[in-house]
Amino acid sequence: MKKLSPPRIILLSYLGLILIGTFLFKALPTTREPVGWVDSLFTITSAVTVTGLTVLDTGKDLTFLGQTLILILIQIGGLGYMTLTTFFLITLGRRIGIKERLILSEALNYPGVYGLVRFLKRVILFVFAVELLGFILLFVDLQGKLTLREALFVSLFHSVSAFNNAGFSTFSNSLENFRGDLFLNLVVCLLIIVGGLGFFVINEIYLYLRGDINRLSTHTKLVLTTTFLFILGGWVSLILTELFHYSGIWSLSWKERLLSTFFLSVSSRTAGFSTVDLGTLSESSLFLLILLMFVGASPGGTGGGVKTTTLAVMLLSILSYIRGVSEVVVFRRSVPRSQIHRAMVIITLSFTYISFVNLLIDRLEEKDFLATAFEVVSAFSTTGLSLGSGEGLSFCADFSAISKLLIVLTMIVGRVGILSFAIAMIGREREPRLRHPEARLLL
Repeated sequence: MKKLSPPRIILLSYLGLILIGTFLFKALPTTREPVGWVDSLFTITSAVTVTGLTVLDTGKDLTFLGQTLILILIQIGGLGYMTLTTFFLITLGRRIGIKERLILSEALNYPGVYGLVRFLKRVILFVFAVELLGFILLFVDLQGKLTLREALFVSLFHSVSAFNNAGFSTFSNSLENFRGDLFLNLVVCLLIIVGGLGFFVINEIYLYLRGDINRLSTHTKLVLTTTFLFILGGWVSLILTELFHYSGIWSLSWKERLLSTFFLSVSSRTAGFSTVDLGTLSESSLFLLILLMFVGASPGGTGGGVKTTTLAVMLLSILSYIRGVSEVVVFRRSVPRSQIHRAMVIITLSFTYISFVNLLIDRLEEKDFLATAFEVVSAFSTTGLSLGSGEGLSFCADFSAISKLLIVLTMIVGRVGILSFAIAMIGREREPRLRHPEARLLL
């Protein structure tokens, strides 16, 4: 165990949690009808990786026990098994060594190990506080629309699912019935945004507001800026791509047009909730959603994708190169070449993996190419949005067992991170001791 690298330990922890969850799902009365091993594995993987793709209707096919198990796994998967385990060990008074700190640092995407324990405690307390607040606000909105018991559980389930960017819903059509509910839409959007910012950013904002630090780091500034730009840009772009598309969002009132496009812009990057039937959207809107899903949330949060900062670094480096400037600068700070290289590798690996899996599944299933691509990107970015195969089910519900297992693998790769997954499978990051002569290439 000591020889395992942090990325490999994190990968194994997710795999272990998925296996345990699958056996519990099969052994306990979690479904109303018998379910096969592949669909059970798929459902549990989707919960642990906080994706939200479904081959079973969460509200109709799962019992209350099954829904509760999904809820627990979403919480564990969102925070990370290693994060929760370490927190409980600290709570019990056990000191954690440097190896555990390195693993936790990797899991939380935290720079270094200094102040890591204090950071972890703040993260856990913040998560439960925000989820509790979300539960209360949602309950206030739903108490008159559902029975008391339903309102309590639905509010808790959706608060946890939204903050962890999971996208699971106890409603068969996600949140379509609440398309015009301004309060509920805004609460869910805020939970999604906060969960996707990253724990490091949230912690730094807290320290800044409390006066413990004088300025926000470049990373936090970049995350806040890119998050705002992607939400605003996605919102405006969806309005334009749905312009006069009367079989889609344009068939709604102006209030619902604006609200549903804003909600979709927020949710599409990793959350997976929807207030409209995605099958009615234009192809340009669907392609735009694929791009937003590919980007995903920010590092160290509950979302997936290549991350906002990764794409920002790539775009800034491209802009600098076109302008003939060798240095990449963001907020008056120079971006290290190693970070630019890392961003390039992440985006290249992600695009290559998605393309390969998409072509493979498309050949196996021979279904609509755009819908298949949408599903693969949704799985990779742990978003959970889908064009659907039926009420309450994702498009992949009709896939063969092999294709479903490919989606399962894609969800795991997306949750761990493509680079961490590659390092866990192949090797580990290390600086070479030998430098070779530079080659002159024509590009």
